[in-house]
Amino acid sequence: MNILLILTGFVAGLLSSSIGFGGGMVLLPVAIYFFGIEVAVPVCTFAQLLSNFSRVVIGLKDVKWKQAGWFLVTAVPLTALGAYSFSIAPTSLMTKIVSIFLIIFAILKLRGKMTLPHRPATMLIGGGVTGLINGLLGISGPLSSAVFLTLDLSPVSYIASEAFAATVMHVVKIAVYGKLNLVTLPIVYNGLAIAAAMIVGNLLAMKTIGRIKGKVYQKVVAGCMIALSLFLFFTA
Repeated sequence: MNILLILTGFVAGLLSSSIGFGGGMVLLPVAIYFFGIEVAVPVCTFAQLLSNFSRVVIGLKDVKWKQAGWFLVTAVPLTALGAYSFSIAPTSLMTKIVSIFLIIFAILKLRGKMTLPHRPATMLIGGGVTGLINGLLGISGPLSSAVFLTLDLSPVSYIASEAFAATVMHVVKIAVYGKLNLVTLPIVYNGLAIAAAMIVGNLLAMKTIGRIKGKVYQKVVAGCMIALSLFLFFTA
């Protein structure tokens, strides 16, 4: 296992546990360089599954199970559908559209004008959109984070609840990849090694975010979402 991949895994875990997204975008390009895209995607999916699960364990008492459950009702089947259909998606155009949506959402959140009702319908619709885009494009973190940000949770509760939803979606994707014969023992071994580094980053970040005030934290996350979405838009 290359030391650069281990260091990248640590940074990815640190980033994901700090703001709820972005780790996959750091990890995937490096993994593609070493493995090629056909191996890198399942390796990163497996690593992110374990990384997200560790965040759930760390913040277990703060997980909002009911809200995450509503989110997953639609996210699970549409993640599977998207994973089977990803080869026909116009990825560049769709990534740009998703980026624009996320920028608008983040700006509204920063200005205090994004107040969706805390009802099952919000999580159902958000889960469906996230699941489909996740399966088609592999972009789930920023979208699911946008949905969970509307709940105005504490930093640890937001990270742990979003991580639970992400864990289940990654399980679905791994199952689909297994059906397509894309999961091998080397993929599992590499995924485990990267996940171990990500978990160290998770532990460090989640000890820190608990000390940050909720309102300040949400503004930081929204600002990071704008920066990351601009990066996605211009590199799609």
